[in-house]
Amino acid sequence: MQDNTIKNILILFLAIVIFYILNELASIILPLVLALLGAIVMQPFIDFLLKRKIPKLFILPTVSIISLAVLFGIFLIVSDTVSSIVEQQEYLLSRLLSKLDGLLTWTNHVFHLKLDTTLLVSEIYKRAGDGWLSGFMGDLASGLGSFLGSFLFFALYYIMLLAGMSGYKDYMSYVGADKSEQFLAEYAKIQHSIFSYVAIKTLISIVTGLLVYGICLSFGIKFAFFWGFSAFLLNFIPNIGSILGTIFPILMAIIQYDSFQTIFLISILLVSVQFLMGNLIEPIVMGNRLRLNTLTVLFGLVFWGYIWGIPGMLLSVPLMVILKIILERFPAFSFIARIMGYPEKT
Repeated sequence: MQDNTIKNILILFLAIVIFYILNELASIILPLVLALLGAIVMQPFIDFLLKRKIPKLFILPTVSIISLAVLFGIFLIVSDTVSSIVEQQEYLLSRLLSKLDGLLTWTNHVFHLKLDTTLLVSEIYKRAGDGWLSGFMGDLASGLGSFLGSFLFFALYYIMLLAGMSGYKDYMSYVGADKSEQFLAEYAKIQHSIFSYVAIKTLISIVTGLLVYGICLSFGIKFAFFWGFSAFLLNFIPNIGSILGTIFPILMAIIQYDSFQTIFLISILLVSVQFLMGNLIEPIVMGNRLRLNTLTVLFGLVFWGYIWGIPGMLLSVPLMVILKIILERFPAFSFIARIMGYPEKT
């Protein structure tokens, strides 16, 4: 009994050390984790092509080049649009402050207040305008350099992992020895859960992004493609992603339009899309594949977001799924795995 207690304490201490290392060495470990999850997601596709007798020497370079090109293209789209928004910041800021001035004037009139709207708006403009552009561009340049460095690490890890994925069964049989079947079963469970989540989430996010893009385009909202693309990306962040994906285009609509009816209609349409896809369609399609309760998803979002920022938020659900499956294998920590999930319906 005492030996088990000491063992559990050591495992808990080891987990704390691991999480500390994950935080401190994020620039090295995060690209590796991203590459590993990416390779796991691509594995069924590679296996499918191998079964069709397509040469391995053709599959791996093609899959690597296409997937890395898509990821780099995503970065270029975001970077280019952000730069365009920065170039128009003076116009956007003046329009936003004009609307704020009108709102404050209306508040004074309705609630019989005596707020100095001119002073308040000018102070906000000063705070927002002074050095904001240069600071933002500096942060953008720093982020670009950081991304390129991380992307090189990611590409290297990703290509190496893809090359080794075809022989993963032999490797796990070698590592697991007499428990090789259990190793393979656990890996298959993790791979299936992650692939199902990413595939379904990607499909739902694409539909969400297209709907948001269509709404923005039909109303002539600036940067319509970017808002649709942002809705697609942000939809991978649980809970808060759909909120952010709605706020930004609504804010742009407020900046552009003077008609309250138009702004209200755009807001209703965008909120309806996110509600329909996130609260009705996704739970039906996703079903109980992940078996994570809402509290676990929220905790994972906060925890991994704290360790790795936005990339951690994007990876929070797959990482919590992996953690839950691992904890299920340790009898002393299986109760934590049960807390993370919910009972199956009978």
